[in-house]
Parts: sequence; structure tokens; C-alpha cells
Amino acid sequence: MKRNKDRVLPPSKLFPHVRQCNAALATFGDSGDFTRALRLFTQMRKSASLFYIIPRERFSPLEHHHSLSSINLIPVPPKPTLVTYSTLMSRAISLRKPRVAIRLWKLLQTQPNFYTNVISQKRRHGRNAASSYMGPSMLHKLEMEESAIVPDVIFCNTLMNAYAKMGDYRAAKAILNSMLGAKGVFTHEGIPKVKPTAVTYNTLADACKVAGELGAALDVPELMISQSEATGDKKLLPDQRTYTTLISTVARKSIDNQETRDIRSGGEKDPDMAFALLNRMKHEGIVPNGVTYSALIDVCRRCNRVDMALNGLRTMLKQKAKTNLASANTTARPIYHHKPLQNEAGAWTAAINACGKAGRTDTAIRLFRTMQKVGVKPSSWTCACLSDCLLKSTPMRIKELEEVLQYMKGAGLVPSEVMYTSLMGVALELSQKETRITKDGLQVQLIDNLSIDSEDTTTEAIFLFKQLMRSLLMQTEKEDMILKVFLVFQEMKNVGMLPDVAMYNSLLRACAVTGNIERAQSVLRRMEMDGIIPNRGTLKEAVTLAKNARRSEFALSIWATMHKKTSQTVPLKPKVSVEMMGDLMNNYASDLQKTSNHEERIVIHREMMNLYQGFISKLEEFELHDTFEEIACNLTFLLPALKAAVSCEYHSEVVKERTRSRELACEIVGFEIFQNEHHTDIDRAGKKAIQLATDWLYAFEIS
Repeated sequence: MKRNKDRVLPPSKLFPHVRQCNAALATFGDSGDFTRALRLFTQMRKSASLFYIIPRERFSPLEHHHSLSSINLIPVPPKPTLVTYSTLMSRAISLRKPRVAIRLWKLLQTQPNFYTNVISQKRRHGRNAASSYMGPSMLHKLEMEESAIVPDVIFCNTLMNAYAKMGDYRAAKAILNSMLGAKGVFTHEGIPKVKPTAVTYNTLADACKVAGELGAALDVPELMISQSEATGDKKLLPDQRTYTTLISTVARKSIDNQETRDIRSGGEKDPDMAFALLNRMKHEGIVPNGVTYSALIDVCRRCNRVDMALNGLRTMLKQKAKTNLASANTTARPIYHHKPLQNEAGAWTAAINACGKAGRTDTAIRLFRTMQKVGVKPSSWTCACLSDCLLKSTPMRIKELEEVLQYMKGAGLVPSEVMYTSLMGVALELSQKETRITKDGLQVQLIDNLSIDSEDTTTEAIFLFKQLMRSLLMQTEKEDMILKVFLVFQEMKNVGMLPDVAMYNSLLRACAVTGNIERAQSVLRRMEMDGIIPNRGTLKEAVTLAKNARRSEFALSIWATMHKKTSQTVPLKPKVSVEMMGDLMNNYASDLQKTSNHEERIVIHREMMNLYQGFISKLEEFELHDTFEEIACNLTFLLPALKAAVSCEYHSEVVKERTRSRELACEIVGFEIFQNEHHTDIDRAGKKAIQLATDWLYAFEIS
């Protein structure tokens, strides 16, 4: 079949604007879905190329902007621009894919509208506008008139950053030479003359750091100073980031072992250059921050000079005290009242890590406690470094590890992947040793004494497993959290360790957070098979799960297990039982306020009535008269159940359910607490429900 050249594209063939596509690329990249960003980029290129292949006569003359929701649609497909490539490259670098960014750059150079290709095309046609040298004004003219893609300073910095992540400092320096328009030196193909910024030079310094070339990095401040003097731009002078990067470059191994090391790079075990750079930084009036001191202390760690690392920390504290004293204009204040520096926690973490690597465990513990006293909050990385130090010490410092894990729990910190793996490995190794010692009947002290509560008879391995599970419960990613918690539990059982009720409660907590009722039921079956008796913590997690899954019978079954006459546990006090059930009832009432859907409200009303009836029936079954009396005077539990019964009687379409609801309302309103007509804490809806239920009760008694 022949193609009809007179046919026009239907008006439904509309496309988003290129700016909206670029925003989508940035969103996909920031969320980590870089593959989706690449697919969108490919579709942009294909649609744009097809658009220019198809004869223009095929397009309808009614090509106007259309609007769909917040997206402006146009009849011309979005053609990738410089921002498109720059956005993709920066996201690739942030996701540790610098080679992908380099491939995108090479792809950009092959595009027909890239400025070098436009210039070549002009030369082939013999136009006077083309010349061997294109100045900034001519490049701007090409960009405006020919829609040519000309790299700007942001794009050049992004490309330089890609080379920096790979440690290719020569390519990064070549880009800078091209931006400056330097002659007689190595330049980078495709980079026009562009005015560099401080970010450009700092990125070059970062490339030297990754490559381990301090000698080349020391040239960066001199280049910045000379360029600043030549242009009169003081923003090009070295800043905090420049010197922090230089300090971090000291004592690094070169990634190119075959190349002769620059003599200015110094030795790999000599931190003197780092302190010299710090003094130069201060002499130029640049105030070091926490990141600077963190880099300085880390250099000392690499050189195995923990004494100089602590000296760097003391230097930071002196600077902080001097700064706070100058800002206060008062007499000297205690160090505990000093305002922390920016990113100061990183310097303390580096010092703790240096002490841990050097085997000075006691010093690392003191630093951890001291930083909290001076107002610096340890981060998850701080806790990870200290825990690694405690676990590798001889003997293992389990008591201090408990302190670290308790801090993480209180601060809401989640263990990193490294810390999670380390704790898991040590716990497994410890459990195997403990099992072997028990079997062989030997008594060997593997770790120091652990302060265990009188009720807790667990071993140190179980303690580690338990603390690891509790720490993982702080994780925000629910699916990942529940997987890791159950994995820790299973690994513990595989090595022959017997879990206690606290560990089962942690499993129930994970199920409660995710609302996974099936897994929770499986946990309860395991508890019963292992002979574990539920406690108050078990009931608390069951109530939380019942809230999230709207399954009140789950909480009632746990409560019933705890109150069986054959149970070995002490039943809960009546007030505690009623408070927990009242909390669950109030949660259902809160859910009612969040929805106006008729079907959803009916489901919640049924669940509230089931909770009331189930709890009352259990009280009668176990003859818990004290708890029943507590219920009779608890308006927090009874009133929501009454309102649910009245509402269900009015709105349910099932006759049997309406009859049941009316009978339940009459039963609840028969409690003596509702006979008092002077309730000031009952809202209008509650008073109306009481009145209706009272009328039904009187009508039932008369009949």
C-alpha cells in the first residue's frame, strides 16, 4: 500500500514540552530510576528524528498549544537540548555511573546540531559566517540562529565531575585548558572557551584527590589565584572546599601505580602536609569547618598517627571555643555551652574511627560520650564506627555496645548495611562458640561481663540478635525492614539458639508496622510451638497490628491467651486491659473521621461492635469481674461502641445486622454510666446516640 503524502497527523499526536521532559528526567534520576530516565531520553531522540524526516506538508496547519491537566501539549516532539544531556549526566554521576555520563557526552558530539558539526556544515557550504575560531559572541549567535548546542559552564563542570569520579585528572585539566582557551597545552575536544567558576577548580581538585595526586592538586590554588588576579573576580579565590579537598588528598595512594609519583605528593605515611595546608588556610582568612577537620583527622588515621588525629580534634575544639567566646563578648564559658561547628559530628566520627583502628578502644568510648556532652549528636556512621571497634576488641565490649545501640534506638537511627552485616556476623560467630562451649562443657571467657536484668537470662549472642532486631525496626522502608528482621530471627534459630518472648515481640512489631496479619499469625503459632508465653509487650504489638489491619480478634486472642487459667503468666491488671482495648477502640473512631465513604464506615462500625462483643464475652468466659467493673465506668471504651451500633442500625441494609446493632446499643446504654444526664465531656453526636439507644431500650422493655 502506497503512503499518502497528503495525509496529516491527527490532532491527538501531541507532545509535552522539552522543559517538562527535562523535569521528568531529573525526577526519575533523583528517585534512582535511571533506566526509566534513559527510556524517556531515547523516546525524545526517536520522536524528534522522525519528525524531521517526515515532510512538513503532512502536519495540520492547526498546530496550537493544548492543555491537559498541568501539562502543556504541543504538536512538535521535544528535541533533546543541552539541559537534557546535562541533567542525565549529572544524575548518572550521582548514581555512581560516570562512564555512562561520558558515553552521553560522546553521543552529544555526534548530534547534527552540536556546535562543532554546525560549524563544519557551514564550512562545507562556504559560508562566510564560519571561521576557524569561534569566539563567545559567534557561539552565542550560532546558538540563537542555528539552535546549535554549545556547552556552557554548568555542562563543562558536569563533564569534569564525571572524569573526577573516575580519577582522570588529566582529562579534567584538559577541560579547564579548553575553557580558558589556552594555547600550546593539552585541551579537550568539543569544549569551547567558557569562563570557569570556583566549582570548576574545586572539581579539578577533587579529580586529583580521587587519583591520589597531591602534587597536581597543589597547583589548583595557584591557578585560582592567578585567574582571580587576571579577571578581578574574587569569587575564584580558594575557599573552604578547595583546602578541604587538598587536605583530604594527603597520604592517598595513587590509582596509577605504574606512573612516577610527583615528589610534592609526599609520603603515604606523612600527615605533615595536611597540617601545613590547614595553617595556610587559616592564614588566608578561611575558617575551617567540621568537614575540614574530619579530612585532617582521617589523614592521620591513614598514616597510623592517632596522636596527631587527637591533636587535630583538640585544634578544632580550641577554634570552636575561640569563636564562641568572640561571638558572646562575655567571659569564658564551659565547653559544654559552645555552639557546634558545621558538620562537627564528622570530625568526632573520624577521631573515633582512628582510635578504633589503632586499638585504643577506651579512648574511642570516651570520645563518644564526650561529643554528646558538648552538644554534638552522634550519627549512624559514628555508631557504626564505634560498634565495629567494640566488636573487634579483645575481649569484646558488649556492655558498651549495648550503650551504643540504646542511643541509636533513642535517637531513631537505623544501622547501616555495613553495621547490620557486622553485627549479624559477630552474633552468628558468638552463638556458634556458645553452643560449642555448652556441648563440650568448657568454660571460656570470650567477652566481658554483660549487665543483664534479673529477669533476663539470655546469652550474649541472643542479646546481640535482640538488639539488632530492635534497631532494624527503626527502618523506614517497611518491606526491607520486615525482611531483615525475619532474616536475623531465622539465622539465630539456624545456629541452635532459643529465642525469648522479646524477640518474638520484635517479629510482631515488624508485622504490626507493615500490617501483615498472615505473618503475625505464623509468629503466634511459632510461639505456641516453642512454649513461649505472651506478655504485656506481646499484647501491645497485637493491639498495634489490630489497629493497622482492622482485625480486633487478633488482639483479643492474645489477651485471652494471657488470661487462661492454665497460663503461667500473671494476668494484666483490669485498668491496663481496659486502657489497651480503649486505645484500639479510639483508633477505629479516628479512622471514621478520615473517610466519608459509606462502605468503609460500615466496615469500621462492624469492627468496633466486634471488639466490644468479643471483649465482653472473654470477660464473662474467664469470670473477670474486676475488669468488667472497670469497663462499666469507662466512657472512652463504651461510647464509641454505642455510636457505632446506633450508626450501623440506621445505615445497614441487612435486617439481621440492624437487629443485632439495636440490641447491642440497648445493652451498652444499660450501663449505669449512661444514666447520668450531666455528661459535659460528651459531644453532640454522642448525646444523640445515647438518646436514641435509650428510647429503643424503653420501647423494648414496654414490649
